[in-house]
Amino acid sequence: FFSALRWSSAGAADLFRGEMAARMELAAGVVGLVWIVVIGRSLAEIGVYLMLAFASLAVEALNTAIEEIVDRVSPEHSEFARRAKDLGSAAVMFMLIGTGIYVLLLTVAAAIGR
Repeated sequence: FFSALRWSSAGAADLFRGEMAARMELAAGVVGLVWIVVIGRSLAEIGVYLMLAFASLAVEALNTAIEEIVDRVSPEHSEFARRAKDLGSAAVMFMLIGTGIYVLLLTVAAAIGR
């Protein structure tokens, strides 16, 4: 357990140290959390948001891993490398859009008194 925790912590540190996108997503996640608390959403809704925010970071970590592997396996420009990286980026985009839609829906619900 402790070895796995140490390896996971090292991976998280690498992610945030080396990837500006991950740092931006973390900052956006904190801002989103503060926002949904300020607009008075329920504990369950906050919990769902936290799961989405952490899932977004997890997808970013997987995308970074894909990019690292592709750069190692295919250092030259290739269609394979481009597609692999684009697909990883698309996965991140879908997670961020989904999380953003959730925050938007919570905001609209708060605005109409639900």
